[in-house]
Amino acid sequence: MSKALSPSGVQTIDLLEGLVRIPSVSRNEAQAVGWLCAQMNALGFTAAPDGAGNAVGTRGSGPHEIMFLGHIDTVPGELDVERIDGALYGRGTVDAKGPLATFVVAAARADLPKGVRLTVVGAVEEEVMGSRGAHWLIDQVEAPSMVVIGEPSSWESVVIGYKGSLALRYRVSCPVSHSAGPEPTAGELAVDYWNRLRAWCASQNSGDAHGFTSIDATLNGINTATDGLSGTAELRVGLRLPPSLSPEIVVPLLQELATDGELEVEVNAAAFRSDKRSPLVSAFLAGIRANGGTPRIKVKTGTSDMNLVGPAWGCPIVAYGPGDSRLDHQPDEHVLIEDVERATEILTGVIERLAEKLGTARRGGEA
Repeated sequence: MSKALSPSGVQTIDLLEGLVRIPSVSRNEAQAVGWLCAQMNALGFTAAPDGAGNAVGTRGSGPHEIMFLGHIDTVPGELDVERIDGALYGRGTVDAKGPLATFVVAAARADLPKGVRLTVVGAVEEEVMGSRGAHWLIDQVEAPSMVVIGEPSSWESVVIGYKGSLALRYRVSCPVSHSAGPEPTAGELAVDYWNRLRAWCASQNSGDAHGFTSIDATLNGINTATDGLSGTAELRVGLRLPPSLSPEIVVPLLQELATDGELEVEVNAAAFRSDKRSPLVSAFLAGIRANGGTPRIKVKTGTSDMNLVGPAWGCPIVAYGPGDSRLDHQPDEHVLIEDVERATEILTGVIERLAEKLGTARRGGEA
């Protein structure tokens, strides 16, 4: 793909396989970013890494910008990249190089009126606390007219909301005592905190099942150590927040539960939900129907860059992409080739529909 290519002749699955074959674990995305920028340039974009290391490609020009914000980083875990029974296997095929590849090809194929530009971003460090790529965009880029986030939604669905998230680190220490005595060990004190935390979450949920409106804790790790005189224990916990509980409300309450040790809290983002009545949602629902699908609007229990750029930019925003999000981070992560190509067709139509409306609005304003 070093020379100019015809977008109509490029298969999204080929672009995706090339991208998946380049490892890009968070904070080590540079090689994949360089490769993707080269492919975008060959497809007619003007593309280069930005100040954060994001891959950024632009087509068209004018005051109306539609941004397609995916992420190019993945979680760790080296998987074989192969096509089996109509599916492409490999790390990132679902989360979220698959959606990013559909963005690139659809944006390259779409016909654009004057006054409208498309920007495709493969952001870095989305999979780790901090989301450096998204924060750089918020600080450096003016709000686009519309944004599509690249996350797996399934080709028939569009996502309008994600839960918020916090990372907790709880440390406790105590003198070592005889195992036959009544004194608790550091490990037991840490488990006590975990039990208090789970009970508190249950009290906040009031019987609600795990979902978009519940607060949910996940024990990601526990470590204990001793030097013979004192014992220490550390818990690492992830907390997912519903829209009703902001980090500002939750963090002081979590600190109150940390009666025996020290708690560190890293805030990733608050929950966010966009307006399902926006023209962006309507365009996707129409596009999915036009391609034989039964459209659905979803909210998700994970967190994405939508949580950050959505409230910062205040423009219409959704998430879309092929793939089953239940395969995120899994050892059998894979996406159906048919779904990748179908999502590309839907995105191409959505882009042209939205771009025409934006272009018409511009011409009307000039008149």
